[in-house]
Amino acid sequence: MADNPPRSDAELLDLAYPCALDAVGEIERRRIEERLAAADPAVRQEFSETVRRLREVMAQVAALDAQAPPPELEARILAALPDDGRTRLPSAWQRRMRWVAPVAAAACLVIGGSVIADRIGSPPDGVSTAERIHRQPDSRTLTKPVVGGGTVMVEFSAQQRLAVVAFTGVAEPPSGRVYQVWLVPVGEKPRPRSAGVLVELPSTAKPFVATFDPGETLAVSVEPSGGSVAPTSPPIAGVPLV
Repeated sequence: MADNPPRSDAELLDLAYPCALDAVGEIERRRIEERLAAADPAVRQEFSETVRRLREVMAQVAALDAQAPPPELEARILAALPDDGRTRLPSAWQRRMRWVAPVAAAACLVIGGSVIADRIGSPPDGVSTAERIHRQPDSRTLTKPVVGGGTVMVEFSAQQRLAVVAFTGVAEPPSGRVYQVWLVPVGEKPRPRSAGVLVELPSTAKPFVATFDPGETLAVSVEPSGGSVAPTSPPIAGVPLV
C-alpha cells in the first residue's frame, strides 16, 4: 500500500477495526463487503490482514487473566482529543466512537502495560496459547481430511472460546490464491464470518489461533489473493466446534 492511500481507501481500512470486533450491524457489514469487493486487491489484502492481526491479539488477550480496563478509560480517551476534534467530528465518525474505546482498551492491554505485553509475548512458564488450550478440562482435538490431500487438526476449548489450527500434509495454495479460515454459525441460513487469511500454512509448532462462538463450524476455503469478504468456493475442510 502507498504511504498515503486515497481517502476512500483509508476510510475503508479504518472499518477493519470495528469489523474485527464484530461491532458493526448487518446492514453496515454488507455495505463494507460491497466496498471491499470493488476495492483494489491490495486494499482488500490490507483490510484482511488488519482484521486477522486484531483478532489474533484479542484471542491472546482473552486467554490471559488480565484485569478489565478501568471504567473511566473511555472518558480519558475522549478527554485526550483536542476540543476541535471533539466538536467537529463528522457524524459518521461520531457513530464510530462507540468502538474506539474497546479498540483502545485492547491496545492498552497489549502494548500499554509491560506486564501484559510480556505475558502475551512470552506466556507464563513458556506456556503457549496452544498449550493453554490443551490444559483446559474441556479441551477437544478433532482431525479432518482436507480436499486435495492432508489433514487439518483443530484443538479447542468451548470455555475459553479459543481454537488452534494446524495443517499436516497440506500443499501450498495455487499461485494467486490463499487459504482462508471461516466460522460458520448454526442456523438455516448461516452467514460465515472470516477468521483470517492464512499467510503461511499453520503447523503444530506455529498454529493459527481463532476465537469462536459456541456451535460454530470452522471451515477452510481457497480464495483469491488477499482473501474474500464471503466464501467464493466450497470448503476444503470443516470442523464442528462442539
